[in-house]
Amino acid sequence: MIAKVIAVILCSVGTFFFIIGTTGLLRLPDVFTRLHSSTKCDTMGAGSILIGLAVYSGVSWDVLKLLIVLGFLFISSATTGHAIGRSAVKQGIAPWRKEDGEGQ
Repeated sequence: MIAKVIAVILCSVGTFFFIIGTTGLLRLPDVFTRLHSSTKCDTMGAGSILIGLAVYSGVSWDVLKLLIVLGFLFISSATTGHAIGRSAVKQGIAPWRKEDGEGQ
């Protein structure tokens, strides 16, 4: 019973991070801030959900598979974020700056 409650909490936290990441992806102004939102929140969201699923499934081979997927997720998300950011810098895309008087 406790494991199911912990699994539901972790999956809920993961869903929350996915929603925050998606909102940031839609609302933030440039590629760098969107990249930060998508990589951080998606890593935390998917990580929390995968850990929640591992807790829910108990001691089995499925936990090992979920942990392997989690490891690939951590590696690929950071690598992808770095590659996209580096590509944006090489293309000369400037970070967004708030101009004076904007938003007043």
